[in-house]
Amino acid sequence: MNVHAQVAVAPHRNPVWLWWALLAGAVVAAAWAWFIFGFISEPSAVGRILGVLVFWIALSIAAALAGAVGALGLVRGESSGRTLAWIAAVAMTFTGVGAIAGIPALIGLVWSRKPSRP
Repeated sequence: MNVHAQVAVAPHRNPVWLWWALLAGAVVAAAWAWFIFGFISEPSAVGRILGVLVFWIALSIAAALAGAVGALGLVRGESSGRTLAWIAAVAMTFTGVGAIAGIPALIGLVWSRKPSRP
């Protein structure tokens, strides 16, 4: 007897507020990048300090873009939206100021991995 059991995988049910948190985090991260960019022209922004500023700006911009595209993907129900949401939530958390939205987004993503019970 050749019996194959098929296991139905329930789709992830993201919390309704998750895409809002990502979108808010994207706005905050973009504003943070703009704020940090203002320090590039300071006389003390040379060498390692300049490198840190540029890295922080790049991370904030990447978090903002991933957050905005991830939020759009979650709204549309695309699987890539969930991947970008993870990337954005981690990047937002590392920017510090974006942790306000990044940590709740991480919690929402982890929480939505659990299968829903009928």
